[in-house]
Amino acid sequence: MDKSTKILKRLELLHPKKIDLSLARLNKLLNKLEKPHLKIPQTIHIAGTNGKGSVTSFLRSIFEDSKYKVHTYTSPHLIKFNERIRINSKLISNNYLNSLLEECEYYNNGENITFFEITTAAAFLAFSRIKADILLLETGLGGRFDATNVIHNKICSVITPISLDHMNFLGSTIKKITKEKLGILKNSNKTVISKQEVEVKKLARNEAKKRNIKLFEEGVDWKIIEKDFKRKIFYMRFAESKYQFKFPNLEGEHQIDNASTAAAAILSLNKNNISKKNIENGILKATWPARMQKLQSGRLSKLVGDKFEIWLDGGHNIDASNILSKIIQKWKKDNIFLIIGMMMGKDPTGFIKQLIKRISEIYLLPISEHQYIQPYEIKNDLKNNLNTNIGINCSLNIIEALNNIKNKYSSGKMIICGSLYLAGEVLKVDGYKID
Repeated sequence: MDKSTKILKRLELLHPKKIDLSLARLNKLLNKLEKPHLKIPQTIHIAGTNGKGSVTSFLRSIFEDSKYKVHTYTSPHLIKFNERIRINSKLISNNYLNSLLEECEYYNNGENITFFEITTAAAFLAFSRIKADILLLETGLGGRFDATNVIHNKICSVITPISLDHMNFLGSTIKKITKEKLGILKNSNKTVISKQEVEVKKLARNEAKKRNIKLFEEGVDWKIIEKDFKRKIFYMRFAESKYQFKFPNLEGEHQIDNASTAAAAILSLNKNNISKKNIENGILKATWPARMQKLQSGRLSKLVGDKFEIWLDGGHNIDASNILSKIIQKWKKDNIFLIIGMMMGKDPTGFIKQLIKRISEIYLLPISEHQYIQPYEIKNDLKNNLNTNIGINCSLNIIEALNNIKNKYSSGKMIICGSLYLAGEVLKVDGYKID
């Protein structure tokens, strides 16, 4: 176990709850650290239920193509914690991370604080000490009381699609969840909202008006006019201008929507040194692991051979299931195998229900070192609540599941989904490296 892993394990013990939404504990620590969150570069703050990681990735890629120095904060990580903090586009080094974590631990002095709060403090220290042109700051959970929502220097907030998720923390209705997410609008000059339900749009308009924030709303101030699937080009309108961009290389039609949200955010900033070509290049170059990612050069693809495809997606809520359903509907002639593991508090039966008509067989997995739903519990729930005769199997790990499919079938597409934590495990087994 390396030094940073030991420190992170120690920090996990500082608070009895894994999630406890509050800003008081973090503000107290930040004050001791001389308020690094007030010394960060100009910031774009991103919240939402689905797509916020992809939108952040598109934004980072566009700014990088425009020769900006870019800091980025995202969560959770897939393989190693360093993925959460990028300093001028590079993953934070182990040595620098160790130093920052030890400094935060020293000033916190054993007081109650959550893991996400103290690691966010470490990120703010890094962002305040190394110069950059822009910081892309993604919320961890919610918005209003999210640890990232202590900052003042926002040039823009972005709200990606909001749906039901984390209801035990954010509320049981779209209205309650939306109010939490819209909490990031404070201290914003402008806000871009992507395609949303009618209720979400109404609440966003009211919040923006109350705070005197310029709102760029999908369908009103900007929108996709056309998606040309033959030429792989989409057209969008922003204000009075029309733009044409190539499809992103990220899989799925929803990524076109995410790319358009990122483009709208860039256009809202009205920066003369970012061209239409920079936006298109950024959209094309963007990568985001475990979002309908095809595994094709690692250990797992070699294991199953060229008659099978392996697709990895971290989606874990009903909206993510609906997106996945649209993708697999196009795979009409293939056997499709669902390999899934889910964290406590999620709804595996609701997730799988959207996909069941196209699935040949289901394989259920545990998720190491996390609070997951036991595979046999999911299996019993599926048998009791879904009217299906397809095979439902419990496997010990991804290798066992893939081998069982390969030994039973001659070809097909395997989808591994249900959790970003599971996705991280799979990428690690596959030998995938995130730079």
